[in-house]
Amino acid sequence: MEEKIKSLLEQVGRPYQMYNEDGTYQGCFYPVQFLYPKAKRYKLLVKNPEKNYAYGINKLKKHCKEIGVNDLQAGDIIATRFKDELHVAVYLDFGKIIHVFRNHNLQIGRLKMFKEFQSYRVI
Repeated sequence: MEEKIKSLLEQVGRPYQMYNEDGTYQGCFYPVQFLYPKAKRYKLLVKNPEKNYAYGINKLKKHCKEIGVNDLQAGDIIATRFKDELHVAVYLDFGKIIHVFRNHNLQIGRLKMFKEFQSYRVI
């Protein structure tokens, strides 16, 4: 995982892209897809943030194990509601995350920027 995260950090500054070449959603899932390229990808259901939030959380729960904040390790997934949409990030270490917001570049941020979040480990 350490080498994958180093490679992901080399992508910092990469612009936001809504979709992958195959039409599946990428958006803020880019760092997750980068670390876990074999993980199932999904297409947005409708242009309804509430339904897409529930759909995304259900997919995370189906393919990952929910963990507590004290168990976070590099590569774990952080999920939160941001502006009524699902936003995901990858945990790095010492309270740092890597993520991308719509209309921004891939960046390093702080976990504390999210008031509430769930954390998941890919199984």
